[in-house]
Amino acid sequence: MTKKHYLPDDYIPSIKDAEWFINYWKELPSYFNQERALDKLFMELCPKNNNIEDILIKCSALNDFYSTNIFDIHSLAQHIETLEIDERLRAGDYTLVNDIANVEVNGKNHFFYSFATKYCSHHQPELYAIYDSYVEKVLLSMNQKTPFANFKKNQLKDYDTYMKVIRSFQQRFGLMQYSIKQLDQYLWQLGKWYFNNYGLSYKYYNREEENPYPLEDVRSDFWYGEMMFVTNTLQNVGYWKEMGKEWLKNANEQIRNLASRLTSEQFGVVTYISALFSKWRPYDDQSWLIEY
Repeated sequence: MTKKHYLPDDYIPSIKDAEWFINYWKELPSYFNQERALDKLFMELCPKNNNIEDILIKCSALNDFYSTNIFDIHSLAQHIETLEIDERLRAGDYTLVNDIANVEVNGKNHFFYSFATKYCSHHQPELYAIYDSYVEKVLLSMNQKTPFANFKKNQLKDYDTYMKVIRSFQQRFGLMQYSIKQLDQYLWQLGKWYFNNYGLSYKYYNREEENPYPLEDVRSDFWYGEMMFVTNTLQNVGYWKEMGKEWLKNANEQIRNLASRLTSEQFGVVTYISALFSKWRPYDDQSWLIEY
């Protein structure tokens, strides 16, 4: 798949779209429950950072939940302990992020920037925004389309600059009513929606309230199927991926060719759409799906 670097030309951040993504985030148990678990760990069970045991538990939880691929959690935890960070966290000291991120492991310097923003954010979610590659892509793409701040890509790895860019984005597009945490939820999901090159993405549904295609157009069915898949939180991506794999074992050549053009997650959506319309389409004729 071709890597995507830009948001759609007509995309403009808005309160309406921010609300859609924030509400969608709340309806996804995997996100919502994970966040509650981390809040309990960081804010109730282990709020301080003055002993290695508490820090190690928090680092391990973040590494697991966010798949940050930190290969030496103990060295990172020791590093954080030596920084004595609690007062700086309370003060919202942005230089703390880069201090946490710069770690020496086995004689080599490493820069765990995204992890450091997450560690600070989960202690002080209204002071520290989370850096993520999806968020970076959104900021860069929007700034090229509708300039709101003077920055370059490499400058986003300076946390003071990153926070200024986030604030400028918030002000430029009239999103001041949202907290830093809510902006995190919006920007990350927006980036994942448009810049997800290898996983789940949607070809027809784009969060519209009404179907933009004529009923006689097969794209109308695809739009409706994707909309149902997205908005029905009972649908499980992993389940439909597996169902798609089972379908391919006995599928005809047309369906196999269709699957070869899609990611396994996208073909899972096609499998769901096929099942959704099974009452109205002949079970032995899937030719209408080929145009997906």
